[in-house]
Amino acid sequence: MTTPKTEMSEAEEVDAVVRKVLSVSHQELQKRERNWQRKRARKKRAKTSPASHASDSKV
Repeated sequence: MTTPKTEMSEAEEVDAVVRKVLSVSHQELQKRERNWQRKRARKKRAKTSPASHASDSKV
């Protein structure tokens, strides 16, 4: 009587993750990285707008 294998060993989990990562092409990884950097840059710019600095000055 065999039972279905539901639990993976740590090595098998690492192997599965590595296979998923390596299945994505280099071009796709670069594309995702560029998109992520653009989004991150937009967020940084939005937090430090010139208008927010103007309201802080007490002249």
